Amino acid sequence: MTSKFYFVKRMINEKRAKIFCSISAFSLLVIVGGVILPIDSTGKCYSQEKTYPEYGIYDTDLLPSSFFKSNREKVMKSIGDSAVAIFYAGSERIRNNDVQYKYRQGDDFFYLTGCSEPNSLLILAPKGIMVVDSTGVHRTKEVLFVMPRDPSRESWTGKRLGPQGAKEALGFDAALPNKEFKKYFLQSLNVAKVTYIPLPSEGMEGNILEFINEIKKAELQYNSRVEFRDPTPLVREMRQVKSPEELAVIERAAQISANAHRAVIIACKQGMYEYQLQAIFEYSSEMQGAEYVAYPCIDGSGENSTIFHYETNRRQMKDGDVVVMDCGCEYHNYASDITRTIPVSGKFSQPQLEIYNIVLAAHDSAVSAMRPRVNYYMTVSQKAVKVIQDGLLRLGIIKDKDEYGKFFNHGLGHPLGLDVHDVWTNGVLRSGEVWTVEPGIYIPANSPGVDPKYWNIGIRIEDDILITDDGHKNITDSVPVEPKEIEKLMKK
Repeated sequence: MTSKFYFVKRMINEKRAKIFCSISAFSLLVIVGGVILPIDSTGKCYSQEKTYPEYGIYDTDLLPSSFFKSNREKVMKSIGDSAVAIFYAGSERIRNNDVQYKYRQGDDFFYLTGCSEPNSLLILAPKGIMVVDSTGVHRTKEVLFVMPRDPSRESWTGKRLGPQGAKEALGFDAALPNKEFKKYFLQSLNVAKVTYIPLPSEGMEGNILEFINEIKKAELQYNSRVEFRDPTPLVREMRQVKSPEELAVIERAAQISANAHRAVIIACKQGMYEYQLQAIFEYSSEMQGAEYVAYPCIDGSGENSTIFHYETNRRQMKDGDVVVMDCGCEYHNYASDITRTIPVSGKFSQPQLEIYNIVLAAHDSAVSAMRPRVNYYMTVSQKAVKVIQDGLLRLGIIKDKDEYGKFFNHGLGHPLGLDVHDVWTNGVLRSGEVWTVEPGIYIPANSPGVDPKYWNIGIRIEDDILITDDGHKNITDSVPVEPKEIEKLMKK
């Protein structure tokens, strides 16, 4: 590159940057392969009165402590005065040697506490138990146990809440160091006829196991007098319908992922590698504040587009390929989930378009049926299946409608929330639920009886659908699905 050409290109890019900045003074600019991509970083879903930097809490749109307190009160009302409930944090996990995976709180524990720290525990006692803390002796219905403040450890891994932080930032009436858990746990058993304790999942690691082992010992000691039950079904049922606070966070996660998908579509060019699309999505999401991806990114091109949960993302994309991009971020613990299929060259071939239009029609037919009291499995899903059956028959790819499962071999979608595959329901849609709709057709090479022009074509389209009082809202529709709109965006 000559110096003259370099300065001309820089002037062009500076001019384009000014144009984008004039659109929104708060947008961020991402330069990928010489293309300037605007990234929204302004959206906030909830406003707090203050942050707590002294405890390492800096975000201004976390769910309010009143949301978590309300959830705890619902649990206590459900279990009754003669019971207590114990919950514990998700375990830390070793990646390799002495390196841990980035910690993420267990869903049910987060839903009840808002606490993101490991080695934490919760006691809910509707009748109340006596505690001794910094305020003296008092009766309380809820106690959160957290790691104590430790300047030497915090200098390595960051600030902790400590008991005082748990009370100030999370709104708990009582909070104590987790080393005191055993004493109060045994005290709670003495006032309970029924004790609810989640069954520990397999593969749990870290210091939380010490507390779980204490719980197991107590169960053996008290099982002749106290009935032990699992509270997990109770909490999972509570989580099915989302509160307005939760929906605000989910919509923000969806907005972040939608912006990131648009950035990937604009940047995609033949000769790029699948992992580069993954990198753009993850970079864009994190630039907008997402803490995690909700699941490993799926960017499958060519023959990999026909693999439903392909995760390697190492192939170089070629002219004539389609690429299935199934990527979603997680924002403040809540997931989003979007899939788009685009032509690597920027234009769909006729065979690709024929398959794409069947999937798009199935998607649209299913989404149009989503409203309260409609059964997702019996009605919404079957509408998509019918369109795919008819389309594959019309193209001669199947000879009998029951053969469609060879090429559409997964369910239509799933609930969305704290998990990307969130707590399941009986499928009768209710206002406040969020479901994905993701029909697909996948035709591997050498598929018997299928015209070779359709080989190595995998198409999936996925959106996140919020059920409203009188219908639905597609919260990810800012990413185009119409072929001409995709091709237009790829030309940017």
